[in-house]
Amino acid sequence: MKQLCLLAILIVCQANNDHYQITLMSYNVMLLPSILVFERDQITRAHLLTKAKFLRTNDILCLQEVMQTKPSEILLDSLSETYPYSTPVLGDEDDKNEWNEIWNDHIGSNSLKFVSGGVNILSKWPIVYAIEYFFKHACSAHMFVRTGFVYAKILYSQNKYPIHVFGTHLQPNDYRGCYLYGEDKIREKQMFELSNFIQSRNISRNELVFILGDFNINKFNIKQYETMLRILNVHPQYLHSSSIECSWDSKYNAMTNARHSSQQLDYIFLHKDHTPKDSLWYNLITDRMASKQWHLLGRNHLFYDTRNIPLLELSDHYPVIGFFNQSKQQWSSQRQSGVLTYVKFFTVDTNLPVIIIDREIRIGTSINETGSLFILTNNGTPRRHRCLRSEQNILLIDGTNPEFYLSNEKLFQMKYGKEHVNRYLKIIQIDNLSTCIQTNSTIIFQSRLSTGDYYVKDHFSQLCSCTNDRNQAQLFYLIEIERRNISCDITYE
Repeated sequence: MKQLCLLAILIVCQANNDHYQITLMSYNVMLLPSILVFERDQITRAHLLTKAKFLRTNDILCLQEVMQTKPSEILLDSLSETYPYSTPVLGDEDDKNEWNEIWNDHIGSNSLKFVSGGVNILSKWPIVYAIEYFFKHACSAHMFVRTGFVYAKILYSQNKYPIHVFGTHLQPNDYRGCYLYGEDKIREKQMFELSNFIQSRNISRNELVFILGDFNINKFNIKQYETMLRILNVHPQYLHSSSIECSWDSKYNAMTNARHSSQQLDYIFLHKDHTPKDSLWYNLITDRMASKQWHLLGRNHLFYDTRNIPLLELSDHYPVIGFFNQSKQQWSSQRQSGVLTYVKFFTVDTNLPVIIIDREIRIGTSINETGSLFILTNNGTPRRHRCLRSEQNILLIDGTNPEFYLSNEKLFQMKYGKEHVNRYLKIIQIDNLSTCIQTNSTIIFQSRLSTGDYYVKDHFSQLCSCTNDRNQAQLFYLIEIERRNISCDITYE
């Protein structure tokens, strides 16, 4: 009898220890309906998302804005190798019969709602019950979206411990079309629907309940944030020490709308009534980037179209990871991908510095001159990936006056603001090639004008795009001065 009791205790302890190893991720991947997005090259971005290793390191993954059919299929088909269990996408009519239950089906079946809700849950562990729920309340463009939440009951770990996951995407802020209530009131109504549904399930207090997704409630809007915590009955978001603070960064993520301040909108919450003792639930926001550059309008467009910027961002949101303080994973090894990189350039043949004089980019007249400081980026904002690769398109920014950007309309000049024709250069390493261009690497620059591709050389000491002969290109070497880790700028409301 004692042996049986001891075995039971060991099984319970093992099950409790398993709780603390679970990891969840929430990620708004911005695969939007083509009727809303015309310039995102979503097929290329979907393929790049399939190569993102961070998407495959979690037990459970909740995606939002999985809406446009082809890119969504590319991503989900790839992820099925890692996550053999998944719910259908919220509001996807083709998979309507695969749910165990559908709540408010009359809302989802409304002919005015012709866009899927774009939320689904993927799991490495069996999903034994799945429900889609359509919100009764929405406004603005979301009046045409089958918006709501997805519920999945999952048997976690080899001990088949039941956990409950609710994934959602609440009413966005678009500041038009929500005149009757306003977006914040619509979100409150949606959260009450979600909270009431959770209560109706009568879930045992011994079972974990997670609520995650894009809530469109800014953590730095204190009133709305505290209202969210109260309605959902969840613990406040506690960010891990290696986390960045914003999941939507309008300063350094070129896919966001810079007219709005940086915000924290994405959360993985643990329900207060379903929390293990002596545990702390972390969130970690990480700004992983694509493995290679992609272009907003696709590679077939010439760069003199100012909208066709090269990017490394995978979405306008960053992913959020959730885990317990007793997790065995080493989260401290996570680091930001984005940095500000300050560099100087010198000519290889004469060792003369590249300088800015009266906004013109010139080659100095003496090796004793101090070269001008530039911010070098391979992304659409001053932030770049830590690795700069040969053949990438780059942008040069005045390091001391960062409101001035390169404009290479044949003669190189720095102009105020970044929306200028042909502001991008291709950087080409011509010495011993390495995975990433290092300081002291020998490089040349190539630009694309409306009349074709040209290499950069000097013309009476001023740099210009004025030869299509690669052998005449001016050789430079790059000196990296500083890398500065960056994060979003927070504005409290």
